[in-house]
Amino acid sequence: MKTMKKSYWIGFSLLEISYWSFHASFLGFLMSYLLSKGISNTVVSMFLASNLLAALLGSFVWGMVCDRFRTNRKVSVFCFLAAGVLMYLIYFSYESVPVLAVLYPLLGFVCLPNATNIDSWLLLTCGNNLAVYGKIRCLPSLFFAVTSVVLGRLISGWGYYFMLIFGTFFLLTGIAAAVMLPDGGNMGREREAQEKKVREGGFSMHSLKQVFSVHSYRYLILILLLVGLAVAPMNNLKATVLQSVGGTVSDLGLDAFICAIVQVPFIAIADRMERYSLRLRYVMITVLPLLAMVLAFGAVSPVMVFAGSFLLNVSVGILLPTMRSVTERNVTPAFRNLGHNIADGVYNSVAGIISLLYSGIVIDLFGVKRMLLICILIISIAAMITCGNAFCHWRAGLWRHGKQYLS
Repeated sequence: MKTMKKSYWIGFSLLEISYWSFHASFLGFLMSYLLSKGISNTVVSMFLASNLLAALLGSFVWGMVCDRFRTNRKVSVFCFLAAGVLMYLIYFSYESVPVLAVLYPLLGFVCLPNATNIDSWLLLTCGNNLAVYGKIRCLPSLFFAVTSVVLGRLISGWGYYFMLIFGTFFLLTGIAAAVMLPDGGNMGREREAQEKKVREGGFSMHSLKQVFSVHSYRYLILILLLVGLAVAPMNNLKATVLQSVGGTVSDLGLDAFICAIVQVPFIAIADRMERYSLRLRYVMITVLPLLAMVLAFGAVSPVMVFAGSFLLNVSVGILLPTMRSVTERNVTPAFRNLGHNIADGVYNSVAGIISLLYSGIVIDLFGVKRMLLICILIISIAAMITCGNAFCHWRAGLWRHGKQYLS
C-alpha cells in the first residue's frame, strides 16, 4: 500500500474541501434561490435534468481527457475557473429563463465531473490506499455540513448574495490547491504501459468495452442506476419536500448538514468497510434508502425528513468507498478515470435526468407524496435484487457447507 507525503495530504484535503464547500455554497442553494425568484418546480426540474445530462456528457469527456493526456490538474483548474464564471452569470440571469436554460447545463458539464476527477486523482496518487482515501475524503463532508448550516442561516437572515461570497472563496482555494499538487500523469509502470496502448489506438467503443468487461462492474452500475433513480428526486428537490411539511431555507441548510455529517465516519473507515461482504454492503446501500423514502412519505414535519436524510446518507457513506473500490479492482488501470466517471455519471446524471423529467411535473400536478411513492417503488426493486442475491449466496454457502459435512 502506498502512503502520501504530508504536503500531498494537506493539498488533497484542501482540494476536496474546496470543491465540496463550493458545491454546498452555490449548487446546494441554487434551486431554492431560483424558486424564490418565482420559477416553478417543473421548470427547475427541467433545468436540473439538463444540468445532469451535460454532467453525464462531461463525465465521458473529462474522463477521457484525463486518461488520454494523463492530467488531472489542468482539468481541475479549468473546471474551477469555468464554474466561477458560470456561477456569476447564473446568479444575475434569474429573470431570463432562456439564458438559464443555456447556463445551467454548462455548469453541470464543468462542475459535477470535477468531483470524480479529484477523487480519481487522489486514488491515483495514494496508490488506491483506501485508508488514506477515506481519511481525506471524509473531511469535505464535514466542511460541506458546516458550510450548509452556516450559509443557510446567513441566507435566511440576510439574503442569497452570500452564495457568491462563499462560492468565490472556495473556488479560489480549490485552484490554489490544484496548482500545488503533482499531476495525475506521474504513474507507475503498469499504467504507463497501458496508457501507451491507449494513446496509440485512440478512444473508441473499445474503451467502453474494456470498462464493462467485468460482471462485478456491470452489477455495480445496475445498482447505482436503480438507487440513483430513487434518491435523485428527493435530493435534487429537497427544498420542495421540506416546504411541503413547513420547512424553510434554514431547514434546507440543516438537512444538508445532517446529510454530510452522517457520511463522515463511514467514509473515514473506508478501508475497514472492505472487510464486510460486498453483498452485505449492497443490501445496506439499497435497504437504508428504502427506509428513508418511507419516512419522507409519512413525514408531517421537517424532523421526519431529517431522519430519512440520516438513513439515506448512512447508505451514501457506504456507497462512495464501495463504488470506488469496485471500480479500482475491476477496471483496467488505463481506463480507471473513465470507469469512475461512468459510475458517477450513472448514479448522479443518468438517474437524475430520468427522474427529474417527471418528478417536477408530478409534484406540480399531484403533490410531493405521489413523487415519493414512485421513488419507494423504484428503490424496492433495487432492494429485492440485492437481498435476493445475498440470500441465494447465503443458501448456496449453507448447501456447500452441509455437503462437506456429510462427506
